[in-house]
Amino acid sequence: MLAEEKDLTAETVLEPTLNEAWVGLGIAYSPYRDGQSPDNKQLPSKKQILEDLTLLTSNEQLSWHLIRLYAADLSSERVLEVIKENKLPIKVMQGAWLSGNQTLEENEEQLAQVVSFANRFPNIIIAVNLGNEIFVEWSYHKFEKDEIPQYLKWVKSVQKRVAVPVTLADDYNFWNKPWSKSVADQVDFIVLHAYAMWNSKLLKNSVAWTEKIFRGIQSQYPEKQIVLGESGWATSSLSSNGDERLIIAEASEKAQAKFFKGYRQWLTNNRIVSFYFQAFDENWKGGMEKPKSIAEKNWGIYRADRTPKLVVKEYLTIDAL
Repeated sequence: MLAEEKDLTAETVLEPTLNEAWVGLGIAYSPYRDGQSPDNKQLPSKKQILEDLTLLTSNEQLSWHLIRLYAADLSSERVLEVIKENKLPIKVMQGAWLSGNQTLEENEEQLAQVVSFANRFPNIIIAVNLGNEIFVEWSYHKFEKDEIPQYLKWVKSVQKRVAVPVTLADDYNFWNKPWSKSVADQVDFIVLHAYAMWNSKLLKNSVAWTEKIFRGIQSQYPEKQIVLGESGWATSSLSSNGDERLIIAEASEKAQAKFFKGYRQWLTNNRIVSFYFQAFDENWKGGMEKPKSIAEKNWGIYRADRTPKLVVKEYLTIDAL
């Protein structure tokens, strides 16, 4: 290599393994059931969480040993405790919920808690995620561009206090902007969100579009590992609900199963660490008063009552049905 050339090979900093086996195909997990939400402070019990995690890890044909948690709160703490107490075969990317609508003290409390979790559960937490969709323009809890220096201070501070890689999860429409560079340079790896469905893509083009977005960010930041933090397919969409006008593809269990299979095969073939969105439907999302048929409530591969959708049934053995 010539002296002036730069090695742009991405360093793999997040390589999830369990008993030496790669478990990079993860899933986003929120434990809230009907009547529970982070808003009303009705939290799931440890028994309910154990039921969920047992469900996710017990199907040999479709098991999940890597999950993503979004906030450093009591709910996530219970999840981590359940994993530890029951010696469950699960690794975690733990989030801190940061918001431009929260006070400085509230954001810094999340940072303190996520550091505490990472150090209390070193055999479970394999990465720390500071913020979810906090810079993309359409985010309802976004930070402004002039707040990036403060964010970078937070990242550097957390990096000094934990023994795992630190990242930001955001939409491709943030990472593809020039002003994402200072953030990309500081985080240990990039977590990318890319929803073909929300971007008005048809099912037949969905995986190809996702790969195009992934490769685009990869070429923009070739020295960084890119992890797919969110992508999925809703099984219902009420077209009159605001942003759902963006959805033109079929929203059904059949369509979800088809997307899932193609997407998972691409991830597997390319050994891409990812978090499918999501494990369970959440009826609290979008507001309890909204119909259960809106897309926001229907991204799970299981329904809110924990019964499996078609995508899961297709992987179940006859004995498990």
